[in-house]
Amino acid sequence: MNLFGRRPPAPLTPLDPSRLSGLLELCALDPVVGVALAHQVLRWPSWARGDVVADDPWRPTAAAWASGSLIPVGLSARPELGHPGAGPEVARALAAHARRRLTSHGSVAGAVEDVAAVWEHLAAEGVHSREERWEQPLLVAPQVSGGALADEASTRRPGLAWAAADVHRATPAEESLVLPASVDMFTGELGYDPTASGSSYASHVNWLIASGRSYVLLDDGAGAPCQADGPRAVAFKTDVGALWSAPGGAVAQLTGVWTRPDLRGRGIGSVALAAVVDAVRRDHVGMDGTVSLYVNSFNAAGLGLYASLGFRRVGTFATVLL
Repeated sequence: MNLFGRRPPAPLTPLDPSRLSGLLELCALDPVVGVALAHQVLRWPSWARGDVVADDPWRPTAAAWASGSLIPVGLSARPELGHPGAGPEVARALAAHARRRLTSHGSVAGAVEDVAAVWEHLAAEGVHSREERWEQPLLVAPQVSGGALADEASTRRPGLAWAAADVHRATPAEESLVLPASVDMFTGELGYDPTASGSSYASHVNWLIASGRSYVLLDDGAGAPCQADGPRAVAFKTDVGALWSAPGGAVAQLTGVWTRPDLRGRGIGSVALAAVVDAVRRDHVGMDGTVSLYVNSFNAAGLGLYASLGFRRVGTFATVLL
């Protein structure tokens, strides 16, 4: 019995690390959208057969990371980029391939049109969602003359200049502080404790810190600068969740933006995030590089924070939580 209609699914080709040039060219059509897939395939020196698939191994129209979660790129047409889209046959084939790989607490995430194209077929075959977030504005940070977004933010809130000055890459010695903050962020965002099922999330936090991709602001636990030998707590954190030196310029995607609940609404998150954007440009993408993030449409506080710093919308993501 053909579960996907009368016509058989279009074939997909499993890729290996030696055949990534076409996939990366596809991601480069819109690097802010493609950075997550490019980062994922370049991060791992090897993967299981079928974890990375494309409709054409050398000149793909669509491709995806397909393991416990699914990251599709290229399924939908982008006329403004000269991209025709892969069409429903490829979306159906990708759904058939991914269906047996998706896991509980996995996700389908990417540009809203790509997620919708494949989710139609996954849902029709009985894959259930825990939550569907179809409106996640994709934003990029502004370029500031002189390159210091934190200077502008501190000028508006002069009493918080210390926050801009104290933002830094988390160190291994600070991991015991960063992990609980990361767990609180994750639990609040996705609705479950990521450490309840094993050590993989703690290992991921460790990797982010070790690779210089976790940025934190520490305070004294009450919203003031740390004092020598005094108490310390994470006031703000975010991570460079995806990073890629795309042909047209490096791109970073921030994830896990979090301000400690007792400090929200006081401006610390705004100043700290501005300082992180400056730091990510300094450390990872260069002054002309792109720093992006996406946010849930129902997160009014987050949207207000990003707007206050001059972030502009360049697209829409969607995430289906499984």
